[in-house]
Amino acid sequence: MIRYRSALRSSLRPVLAAALLGIPTSSAAAGDPFADAVTAFVPGVGGTPGFNVPLATLGSPTRCTGEGFFPGVVSPFNPPYLSEEIISLGAGGSIVVEFFEPLLDDPANPFGIDLLIFGNTGFIDFDFPAGLIGGLFSDDGGVVEVSEDGVEFVLVEGAVADGLFPTLGYLDSGPFDLEPGLVQSDFTRPVAPAHGRMPLEGTDFATLVAMYDGSGGGAGIDLASTGLKAIRFVRVSVSVGSRLSVEIDAFSDVAAVGLFGDLDGDSLVNGADLGLLLAAWGEASPGDLDGNGVVDGADLGLLLAEWTP
Repeated sequence: MIRYRSALRSSLRPVLAAALLGIPTSSAAAGDPFADAVTAFVPGVGGTPGFNVPLATLGSPTRCTGEGFFPGVVSPFNPPYLSEEIISLGAGGSIVVEFFEPLLDDPANPFGIDLLIFGNTGFIDFDFPAGLIGGLFSDDGGVVEVSEDGVEFVLVEGAVADGLFPTLGYLDSGPFDLEPGLVQSDFTRPVAPAHGRMPLEGTDFATLVAMYDGSGGGAGIDLASTGLKAIRFVRVSVSVGSRLSVEIDAFSDVAAVGLFGDLDGDSLVNGADLGLLLAAWGEASPGDLDGNGVVDGADLGLLLAEWTP
């Protein structure tokens, strides 16, 4: 792994020069869910020195960090921090990435989320090294805009690029494990937004992993408010004069889950799904179709609206 990182670090040197000259750079292949190319990059003022290689934002989010220094798994308490893993956008800085295949505004996506952005936000551990949430660090925000053609961009109101939810690389690793786990998280699956609307302080690591429900984290972006049916370009920027420096690791499409409301996976929305929803009434479960943290009348309405004839 260390050898791979060293080779990657060497290969990134010409990429920065290319990006600064406005030449698109690419490392990911079409067909995967992650950003495929960088089409523009402005480092900005006050970004972390050396963290200015745009290719770091392409491909999969980082699962292990610190190789050669203090190696460990990436977890919500131990975010990626090496210069080949993240970029730092200072005041006035921005980056534009391109997906070769369009990202759709798909209401059938989990919780309606269509795009995930991975930064290096982390949780403060109040019971090190057990992993007990005591607050956030490096949640630096960042303006998110999207575009169909890379020319006209639309602001995603209320969206931030570097915030909840911190990256979780493995589902079977501890918060500061040195070796990778065996069960990788899903970087195309969002965390239920309802978890971000409730106090997280005091949550232990096991509970946090259960809340992620298989997800690898990331800041969830719903394209519905933009009026765009599909996008291929994402721009993250930092306002001029900002005291914060936004860090970005990766961008990902969200995987569709099949027929909306089909809770048992039989490609139908019928009485069996209704039974599952009613059995979970008042709880947080896959029957929570609107992502508000509880199965209730709103979810029942959504399921009935998708009833299979």
